[in-house]
Amino acid sequence: MTAPILLTDAQIQSFITNGYTTVHTAHDPTFHQQLHQQIETLYAATGNPGNDILPKISDLYQVLQDPSVHGALQSLLGPDYGIHPHRHCHQNLSGSVGQGMHQDSYENDQNVRHHRTRWTMAFYYPHDVTVDNGPTAILPATQYYTSSEQAHQRDEVALCGKAGTVTIVHYDLWHRAMPNPSECDRFMVKFLFTRMSEPHGPTWDYNDDTWTTDSNDPPALLCRRAWDWMRGTETAIVPSDTPTDDLARVLQTAAEAERLHAIYALAARGADAMPVLLEALHREAAERLEANLAASYTNPSQLEAVFALSAVGRPAVPHMVELLDDEDWSLRAAAADVLGDLGATASDTVSRLARALDDESEWVRRNAVEALGNIGPAAAEAVPALTQRLQDSESWVRHNAALALAKIGPAAAEAVPTLQKNIEDDHYVGANAAMALERINS
Repeated sequence: MTAPILLTDAQIQSFITNGYTTVHTAHDPTFHQQLHQQIETLYAATGNPGNDILPKISDLYQVLQDPSVHGALQSLLGPDYGIHPHRHCHQNLSGSVGQGMHQDSYENDQNVRHHRTRWTMAFYYPHDVTVDNGPTAILPATQYYTSSEQAHQRDEVALCGKAGTVTIVHYDLWHRAMPNPSECDRFMVKFLFTRMSEPHGPTWDYNDDTWTTDSNDPPALLCRRAWDWMRGTETAIVPSDTPTDDLARVLQTAAEAERLHAIYALAARGADAMPVLLEALHREAAERLEANLAASYTNPSQLEAVFALSAVGRPAVPHMVELLDDEDWSLRAAAADVLGDLGATASDTVSRLARALDDESEWVRRNAVEALGNIGPAAAEAVPALTQRLQDSESWVRHNAALALAKIGPAAAEAVPTLQKNIEDDHYVGANAAMALERINS
């Protein structure tokens, strides 16, 4: 395989800020024309193949293996990134009125939308796409916002391009299919990718640790924290002069963008901010529980205090371990989620997270499973408990258990017999079990 073409520092910083990057494959126009024809023929014969688009049109693998595409994904997710079992060819019919702006759900899962780049999507055009035939549109720099009101403060950008254009976006970026007034259907093939190991250093064409992007929306401190995390290091941040009490009031009253500014300003104070952030976590967990449970594909731990506690880092760990014993399951679930977002920083909590896998709440089990996967090979002692979760009553817990074992890799060898049985489970559980078996080298 040709060496990957890695992203630059400037491209990584732009992605962190704006939520997307566009690359162009090296294949000649004839290759994409043939792919386009294969897709149209497949649709005419059988309709939308759904997740089977990749095995039915195997030439799409060449798009994923293109040096620019592979290099961009490696830059953003690390060299061992995984291809998620969900992929979809989107046909925007001639005459369509388009879609509304939205964030995609996590397939067969109820994931928390986090700020760190662990998930991306790629949009591939097999033919030329202009604004006149219904391209995908995005709202740049909206990947950190969950409210449509906040997202629509941005103007949409149409992702037009020649055949072979691939745009990679942060999974939570707001996007839509635009109206297609042309006489031709527009096709776009979407792929999902996930980080399989936590960053220990830059995986792009790294030359300078200086943050040079001048932006305050999304919050600059949020972006700096994301940059540091991807570099596997931390930069000392001088706290602002704003009184802590004032920042705490912002968390309860302001618009989402202002709340995120306050969250990261508090996180910059480290351990000193823990009383305020713990109070915020308790309040948000209670106030938002009903709405989060009612929303489709939404984890009850979708809380802004979670972002702040993750940004605080190591000082938050003992408090989250304590919360794993709280009588309120929503707080236990939130604590597990914070430890999962901290990843390797919380590697000394493996035994406690393993016990959480037996929690009566499926949400606690799900978040604890993901946390152990993010910790990775250092979570090897939890393999027996994770193996038991492969038989959980909830498919999305089994789905994440298989993914966690895949991230642990060879140290999860004792899970092989159960993983082999899970191959026959639903599409996502089975695909993740197959990936785990491959990464365990079985």
